[in-house]
Amino acid sequence: MKNVRSPYRTALCAVMVLVPLIAGCTSSKADPRKDEQTLVELALSALSVSRPDYGFNPAPTSGKTADGLVVTVTAYPLGAFMAESPGDIPVSVTFDHDSVVTHVSPLPETRLGRALKLLGTSNGSAESTRGVRELRSNMGRDVEVVAVAELAEPMTETAALKDEAGLTQPQRALLSPGGDGLPLGNSLYCDRTCDEQSYTASFQEWVSTLRPQDRPTLKAFGLDLDALRATSQRGRIHGLIYENYDVRTLLEISKNPRVKALYVAAINSK
Repeated sequence: MKNVRSPYRTALCAVMVLVPLIAGCTSSKADPRKDEQTLVELALSALSVSRPDYGFNPAPTSGKTADGLVVTVTAYPLGAFMAESPGDIPVSVTFDHDSVVTHVSPLPETRLGRALKLLGTSNGSAESTRGVRELRSNMGRDVEVVAVAELAEPMTETAALKDEAGLTQPQRALLSPGGDGLPLGNSLYCDRTCDEQSYTASFQEWVSTLRPQDRPTLKAFGLDLDALRATSQRGRIHGLIYENYDVRTLLEISKNPRVKALYVAAINSK
């Protein structure tokens, strides 16, 4: 199985676990939203949760301007597949002097994002059949595949990823269905350096630090505090993102009875 990691991933694994813990520590201050580092962490976490089709450099830059605090984060499409052209994209988030987000620069739609929006919106049979057929047509070729597995029933992380479940460890877990937009994603990458970490724990830890005063800022990222809290309390996984896996592994995943559908986002020749 081939799994190509971004140069940012090793750092991201460590930093994204720490982000919610740092936010939790600063929440005891009288007004933590006045703290620049806390705002930077909030922007990075909100982007990661709201755009599971992208990865984000865990070392954003920030600076104060006449408009307020501007945070700039480097984004890259997961799997390096975009609707138009791949590459790193700077995302700017502007906080006004009252620490409320007034602007978030948009990110282009990705092929992975299109697949993610199918999660929970159809019976999955037609899309899954098409994806499996595409995988079979690439058997024997030296290719890497980006795919989304939709679970037949939402499951706890332990149930979905224990060894007997037969599901290879994904890059990301999806914590809600798609529907009108993208599903909520976790902000943790795992590989051999952190394969004991929880996909859901970092998300739950971050949500626990959010306050009613954060509602306007979350709205700028398309997030709702009540929905985040409900998702956190349920603690269920709806789908899994597999980035740059081999065809044979994904075909086995598609046959798993716990998988309702497998959506192929892209196939990349090496």
